Amino acid sequence: MTDFESIREAAVTYIGIDFYKSSGAVRRNLLKKGAPEALVEDVIRYLQEIDYIDDLRASRRVASRYRGKRLRSRRAMIDVFRRNGIEYEDAKRAASALDDDKDTAFELLVASFSTTADATDINTMRRLLYRRGYSESTACRAIDSFFERSHLD
Repeated sequence: MTDFESIREAAVTYIGIDFYKSSGAVRRNLLKKGAPEALVEDVIRYLQEIDYIDDLRASRRVASRYRGKRLRSRRAMIDVFRRNGIEYEDAKRAASALDDDKDTAFELLVASFSTTADATDINTMRRLLYRRGYSESTACRAIDSFFERSHLD
């Protein structure tokens, strides 16, 4: 068995039936086991060519975990994708396919605060939105929309 084949076998064993592993996660695993970097890159490229590794598929799986109270801005999701081993260009492409920040900021407020929230909660709302990567203007619009809609009910 050649070095390429043994490294490929180690990668396939690591991935198993979970086709949602990112190229970065597989790369880290193989390098941790002491595989030469050049061969690791060849194996990763081969597995991507046969669609065994797909960072966009992995990003959809990661994004599915960030709903409701876990929502993040698109910009913050790029960082989440990168921490999960997804290549930068794929992370940007995946983030651009997510719902618009103005929508997710509002959804985050609805998931995190009851409709009885009042003006004393504004600073808490603002801090939450900033921590999740939303801009000041997006945060202000989401808070305004939250209070407009909660008073209509």
